[in-house]
Amino acid sequence: MKLRALTLENVRKFGGKRVAIDSIGDGITVICEANEFGKSTFFDAIHAVVFEKHTATGKNVQSLRPRAGGGVRIGLQVEIDGACYAIEKRFLAQKGASVTDTARGTVIARDGEAEDWIARHIGASDGGPTGLLWVRQGVLGLEPADAKPAEKDRLAEARRDLLSSVAGEIEQVTGGRTMDRILRRCQEDLDALATGSRLSPRGAWKEAVDAAKALEAELEVLERQCAELSDSLEERRAADAELRRLDEPEAKARRDTDLAEARQAARAAESHAQKIASAQGELDLALMQRSEAERARDAFIDALAEVVSASKALVEVDQLNSERLDSLKDARDAEGALRSELEEAESATRALREEQKRAERAGRIQRAREEVERFGDLLKQARGHAATASECRVRIAGNPVTEQALADLEDAAKETARLQSLFAASSVRMHVEYVGDTRLSLAGAEIISGDAVALKDGAEVEVPGIATLRFVLPEAAGDHDAETLHAAALAAEADLLTRCEVRTLGEARDRARQRQADENVAKLAEQMLRSLAPSGVEALEQALVDARETIKGASEIPVRSAERVASDLDAAETREAEVRGRLRAAAEAVADAREKAATSAAALAAARDRQGRAEAHAGAADAREARRSELANAAQGAAEEAEGKAKALASLKADAPDSATAAANLKRAEAAFENVRKRREHLVERRADLSARIDTRAHEGVEERRDEVAERLRSMTAREDRYAAEVAALVRLRDALEAARDGAREAYFEPVQEELRPLLRILHDDAGIDWETDSITPGALRRGGETEAFETLSGGTQEQIAILTRLAFARLFARRGQHLPIILDDALVYSDDDRIVKMFTALNRVALEQQIIVFSCRQLAFSGLGGDRPRVKTEDAA
Repeated sequence: MKLRALTLENVRKFGGKRVAIDSIGDGITVICEANEFGKSTFFDAIHAVVFEKHTATGKNVQSLRPRAGGGVRIGLQVEIDGACYAIEKRFLAQKGASVTDTARGTVIARDGEAEDWIARHIGASDGGPTGLLWVRQGVLGLEPADAKPAEKDRLAEARRDLLSSVAGEIEQVTGGRTMDRILRRCQEDLDALATGSRLSPRGAWKEAVDAAKALEAELEVLERQCAELSDSLEERRAADAELRRLDEPEAKARRDTDLAEARQAARAAESHAQKIASAQGELDLALMQRSEAERARDAFIDALAEVVSASKALVEVDQLNSERLDSLKDARDAEGALRSELEEAESATRALREEQKRAERAGRIQRAREEVERFGDLLKQARGHAATASECRVRIAGNPVTEQALADLEDAAKETARLQSLFAASSVRMHVEYVGDTRLSLAGAEIISGDAVALKDGAEVEVPGIATLRFVLPEAAGDHDAETLHAAALAAEADLLTRCEVRTLGEARDRARQRQADENVAKLAEQMLRSLAPSGVEALEQALVDARETIKGASEIPVRSAERVASDLDAAETREAEVRGRLRAAAEAVADAREKAATSAAALAAARDRQGRAEAHAGAADAREARRSELANAAQGAAEEAEGKAKALASLKADAPDSATAAANLKRAEAAFENVRKRREHLVERRADLSARIDTRAHEGVEERRDEVAERLRSMTAREDRYAAEVAALVRLRDALEAARDGAREAYFEPVQEELRPLLRILHDDAGIDWETDSITPGALRRGGETEAFETLSGGTQEQIAILTRLAFARLFARRGQHLPIILDDALVYSDDDRIVKMFTALNRVALEQQIIVFSCRQLAFSGLGGDRPRVKTEDAA
């Protein structure tokens, strides 16, 4: 995982603002700004996105809220395995989380799913990187001095898991009773000042903590009142001082000398590297020749096997092609029959439409017919439709084959047919042609000459007087699963047939068509009944009686009603639609059969081509064995030649200087030289801007009150720190006593020692680290024949070793597939000028393959680090 950009909106001092850092590169990225600019805010924001849930409301999240309140939004762009993603979390108000694939512009996870995605891809579930690789401001060792026991245990466990994953677990041994009594006394003193597994303050320590918090709140109010003017004046003074330091002749001379020496060392390393490259080229050529000889040998062996395989495949594909051509012919015949049936249905529909038109014309002409004849005809039709609908509903109630039941049955039949094909395809077939009197038998039955016999896994073929052949088929050809699934499918199909009260799928289809026809007729009859007698048959009968009284003596004119014609037309159109649907299904079957036939034809052509190519590649049969021997001898000779070249290259590499360190040092020196130039231009512009702003500000008189409260806070903080130091000392004593009971094999720490050695040599030629086996932290430094406890080292040396150790842990994470960035917040604050340059070289060496992000307020000191320095963009939030 690599960080590419960070965006903060309404976070801490950036209330109402949107701040962004873009274009974070692969190597070293340095964000170097003055004190109280907000660098630690960037660090805490990254930590919150990776390790805090968007629903969290704890202390870490609450600390991100600005004074004016409101929700907090943090965006993080990361690159994982070459793909870029945008992660966004909103805390405290309108809570939410999302992950966006930036290449496609689509959101791939939200809220809980987004949290799970972050845990899987960035390693938040591990919890280790925050303590191992991400260094908060003021931390000297591998863990914060005020870290609670639970946090220390978690960090130690993360380091232990990391080392165990590459070196194995250590063995534990236990001390005696005296050590137990000392440990109990130490724990009693610790409990007087702290409580719980998190070592929460209690007693005098808690009183000091509460008083310090109250003073901090008062001081924060006072400092906010004078912050703008004070910050501007301080920043201008810092800019003036830095400009003077940058322009000092000695500093310029040091930068020039540093760049020249770095270039000379890089040229020497490059010269030796060219010799190694030449030897490597010879070795690569020999390896290529060896690989080519081995490839030719193996390819010839594969070609011989391919001749046999291609011949067998050709026979199988030819048979499949014949079967599919027969299926295509049958499908076409079925389609032709349905087309004829469709033409007949269309002809019947057209005739009924013409009759309907004639009936409608006759109706318009004969509107003057007497009401008696019309009502009589309507009454007759209504009674007929009522009887038809009643009969159809009775038949529907006794027919269980619904559309869904038929669909389920057809699906079951298709699955049975598919599994039957799979079962048949899972068998290997053997074709026997006898040339003598001996006959083979399978399962006690003689195999007939010319028959294709199916062989299953475990089948035994008896060869009288010679042997018994047992066939062990590959897993892919086994029929156990296919046979079991086929039996289950047959049972399911039989169950569905029973439910539908039929014996075959064809009978079920006939009954389904009958049920559909009955439903269509019933619906049509009911519709016609409602149309003919909307008020009921009784009303129609009364209307007929009334009509007869008024039309006595009127003559009847027989005519076929338009309603009856329409009923016949609906039935004809229903039949036409049904035939058309069946024709579409038949056409799809033809297309499917055509596609399968084309596929098998192409497969047949490919099989023939494959057999021809295999025969051509293998060459003449009588020369194949000689060719095999010739290629084997050539491969052996090429291997011996490559071995000699490898020995020569190893000899050159043994005397090679560290070109990576030289290149890293040169890159650092060049970047540092250029950064000083850019920094000076930036300072000149910034100073002019600050002067203009200061002239427009009014002075305020809160400094005295602020200083008074600050002094009281320092006194109380010192008291709190003394208690905290006492607790830390007790914890350290307890942990040291417990660690004294444990022993560890040196091999357990070898992976981290291996990564740490070249980095330590940049500071000390003969340095080594002794490790605490319980806490997995540096316990002592060995140099110049002496061993010094880690706690007795200077603050600068402790800090340097801790950072180098983190660089080594980062390499271990990379070795197990976790590429995680290193983030340093105001680190190397105790290093002198000479050591800090060496540390810069170490950082640049690791940055050749590792992303490192550095936050610092020391613009001049860190000008020699090199690396990319993106600008921080600030604008009003939308």
